[in-house]
Amino acid sequence: MTTETILQRAGEILAPFSKGNTTPETNRLDVQIEASDLPAATSAMLSNDLGYLSAITPTDLGKEVNKLELIYHFCEGAAITSLRIHLPREDQPDIPSISDQIPVASFFERELGEMLGVHVVGTPDSSRLFLPDDWPDGVYPLREDFTIEQAAPVTPRETLPEMGRVGNKFTVPIGPQHPALKEPGHFEFAVDGEIITGARMRLGYVHRGIEKATEQRNWIQNLYLLERICGICSHTHTSAYAMGVEKLAQVEVPQRAQAIREIVAGLERIHSHLLWLGVAAHEAGFDTLFMYSWRDRETVMDLLETLTGNRVNYSISVLGGVKYDFTAEHSHAIHTAMNYLEERIRYYLHIVTTDASFLQRTRGIGTMSLDEAKHFGALGPTARASGLERDVRIDAPYGAYQRFPISLITAENGDLEARFEVRMKELLVTCFAIRTIVDNLPSGELAVRFPRKIPAGETISRVEAPRGEVFYYIKSGGGESPTRLKIRTPSLCNWTSALNKAVGHQLADVPMLIAGMDPCFSCNDRMITVRRKNDSQTLSWSQMREYGIKKYAEIRETK
Repeated sequence: MTTETILQRAGEILAPFSKGNTTPETNRLDVQIEASDLPAATSAMLSNDLGYLSAITPTDLGKEVNKLELIYHFCEGAAITSLRIHLPREDQPDIPSISDQIPVASFFERELGEMLGVHVVGTPDSSRLFLPDDWPDGVYPLREDFTIEQAAPVTPRETLPEMGRVGNKFTVPIGPQHPALKEPGHFEFAVDGEIITGARMRLGYVHRGIEKATEQRNWIQNLYLLERICGICSHTHTSAYAMGVEKLAQVEVPQRAQAIREIVAGLERIHSHLLWLGVAAHEAGFDTLFMYSWRDRETVMDLLETLTGNRVNYSISVLGGVKYDFTAEHSHAIHTAMNYLEERIRYYLHIVTTDASFLQRTRGIGTMSLDEAKHFGALGPTARASGLERDVRIDAPYGAYQRFPISLITAENGDLEARFEVRMKELLVTCFAIRTIVDNLPSGELAVRFPRKIPAGETISRVEAPRGEVFYYIKSGGGESPTRLKIRTPSLCNWTSALNKAVGHQLADVPMLIAGMDPCFSCNDRMITVRRKNDSQTLSWSQMREYGIKKYAEIRETK
């Protein structure tokens, strides 16, 4: 179905629940409904194949309006159907759970409870997901009147169940600090002997104040803040943010700048997948593959440094375009690197699909069918390895992807082997795409002038990160800063499938099951703001800027 057909059909099936609808963007239908109608409206959307739940945007509209706002975003191709619900701004207003229909909604609903103070009736798990154990009860960091002083720590409470034994059943904790985890997260696996019978997780160990902090910074400052959400997909976050703000400002980015953005996005994808290959190989005990893949990853890291000046956090995007141009020497360096990497990637593809010892750890492990991938809301290579054709670059082409389309890579087996295969083939497609763009780089400007104040409005920006769809909701009040910015990263959606598919496997498979989805904890942990009394120093923005200039000058003098 076309975007127009999907939105028209959504409007028809939601008509019995609608209290009014608008079209805030050409590819988006916004329908206001009552909270009590949410389960029925969700069922209607799912039964008519009108989208998957991409994110829930919780917002405090303030004391003047005296309402909380929840927006449930369903995406299908380029079409977005948003269900908007207003709740009274009391301590804990009720809303029914939809996690029985959409399992990934359980994570979103836990976030609603601890961040905005919404009581989700019927949700299977209302425990804390992101907030620390010593966070005081009744303090919700996304409320408009939240202050840092309210977050003074209380006596820590034990939130995890006591470890013990019931017959032959144990609960095995993994993390938050564990050799098998590249970042901190806590997992609990219930086992009967060596077989996993249940799994749950706790995030939030690397929480920062990203979403809330964007409201205290201007549009340009936020570009550099959001880039630091994740060191592996930093360009993805700046691209999603810049695209959204550019839509609000009605600014057209030059084609050359769009093409350069996509070249860097492709290099970032190669960097990410090779890093993942090494980590996953290490979890399987295949340290030779780990060393080889990380050696070759240095090729793309060095290339990124040549093109942008940085190996991580490339800072090439600006609002309205890019900072740096590519020269003929850069084009030659890109071609040389792509030729080398393509040869190495073909070798890695052969290894991960033929090595007998490695296949014992991947073939038939964590198998997820196409229907299960849809049901669990899987994204990125994790979904495509199960045959689910879901890729924002193809479903809703943005930037240079409209001019330089990308090939979709899928598999059918849905196991760990298929996820390795999809990622390696995706790297080959990426190498080809980068060469194509470099050979046909459009002429023109690198950037256009950009206003300091952004017109009032809201927009949704979706970008395909190495791990799947990154979702940005950006709302402007007409000033120099956003009034609300919501970020949903792909790992949060993929955790549902990983935890569910762990059941029935041996405990020894856990490291590979986790590594197989290529999780990013830093992308998940992005929301709260906490300051302890023992912080040694607080710097203003001007002081930070002065310190940065001085420090950079010192570094240059030592080289």
